[in-house]
Amino acid sequence: MTEREKALRLLRALRKRISPEVLARAQKAAFLQIGQTPPAEPENEASRLFKLALANGGARRVEILQQLERKFRHKLN
Repeated sequence: MTEREKALRLLRALRKRISPEVLARAQKAAFLQIGQTPPAEPENEASRLFKLALANGGARRVEILQQLERKFRHKLN
C-alpha cells in the first residue's frame, strides 16, 4: 500500500466520524472563505413535486397528484 492510499484511507475513516451537520457547515464556511457562493442544498423529491404542482397557479397540480397516486397506490390500500 502506497503512502497516498494510506492517507486516503485515513481521510475516509476521519470523515465517517464527523457528523454530517458539522461537515456541511465546514464546507459552507470554506466556500465563503474563498469568495464563492456555496452550492444550494439538493431538493428532495417531495419538495420538487410540491413546487412543480404550485407553479403557474397550480396548472399541473392534478397531473402531479395523479402521478403520486399511481406511485403510491399499493401503499394506500
